[in-house]
Amino acid sequence: MGARIKLQNIDKNYKQTKVIKNVNIDIRDGEFLTILGPSGAGKTTLLKMIAGFEEPTKGHIFINGNDVSRTPIHKRNIGMLFQNYALFPHMTVYKNVEYPLSVRKMPKEERKKRITAILKRVRLSEYASRYPRELSGGQQQRVALARALVFDPIILLLDEPMAALDKQLRKQMQLEIKDIHREFGITTVSVTHDQEEALTMATDVCIMRDGRIEQVATPTEIYEKPASVFCAKFIGEANVVPCPVVSVDRDGKAKISLHGITVPAPDQTRSYSENDVVNVVIRPEKINLVDDSYGGLKFHGKIEQSVYVGDALKLRVRLGNGHHMKVKVFTTSSLSLDVGDEVTLGVPEEDIVQVKP
Repeated sequence: MGARIKLQNIDKNYKQTKVIKNVNIDIRDGEFLTILGPSGAGKTTLLKMIAGFEEPTKGHIFINGNDVSRTPIHKRNIGMLFQNYALFPHMTVYKNVEYPLSVRKMPKEERKKRITAILKRVRLSEYASRYPRELSGGQQQRVALARALVFDPIILLLDEPMAALDKQLRKQMQLEIKDIHREFGITTVSVTHDQEEALTMATDVCIMRDGRIEQVATPTEIYEKPASVFCAKFIGEANVVPCPVVSVDRDGKAKISLHGITVPAPDQTRSYSENDVVNVVIRPEKINLVDDSYGGLKFHGKIEQSVYVGDALKLRVRLGNGHHMKVKVFTTSSLSLDVGDEVTLGVPEEDIVQVKP
């Protein structure tokens, strides 16, 4: 079983510097929340406060409705997986996993039962007598994960858990942890700066910037409907285009100029004046290569850069007004695009997303 976590009006100061600024998050029982952001955004500080390594300067942390803001670490029933795994080098795999049960003075037979079960789950039963130095990086991580789960914590915290692994192993472990989360149903909070990891593993993503929350949403919502220019640029690639408002009718409906072409403003729920500038986002893979018969919104340009990345070509196209658009075209055997080629880009209007600055 998992737990509900609520962070209410959380501030954290180090001397005169405020590193967390009025953070409010509700994390559902069984949710997998990934906190994502650049270095210095406050991700790890927030995780440390949930764990109990740090106390908030202001605000409250609730677990299952209980205020644990000043509750010590060992009374929160939280498992943690650290970036460096923090395994005891002088202990075998079995003893490392046994450690949290020993400090809880669990009976020996119950300890053995739990350790056997969790080592089997992480596919390390035959490695029980080995030492950490005799294991690969992925195996060490699975030991640390087993140790974090063996005492049935109500929350699992992951601090950059895949940072030390190579790319292929990292992808494998992302899916492994995701499967374990689904199986155990434990509320999980992870910190990472890896966008792909966040989108792969999480049920919800929290994007942080300068100690504040920019957006909390599902991976799909974060990618398809970013809340701000920062979120759009931080998750994946994006064309962010400042568009001046060119007209507002009597009903308040606005039209904008997108690279010189007049289109309705995507968000017609707000009020506009003709001096406004709105930011729109177009993801590169939403742009199609079309011909002149295409009846929708289209732009003409010339390819200035073409990069082959296996399943796709990443293009930079210079438009007639001198601006550029990034385009991602999935490759086929008949596709041939070179620098200097003239192309026509088709953009479905429903794929133009308006965002805050």
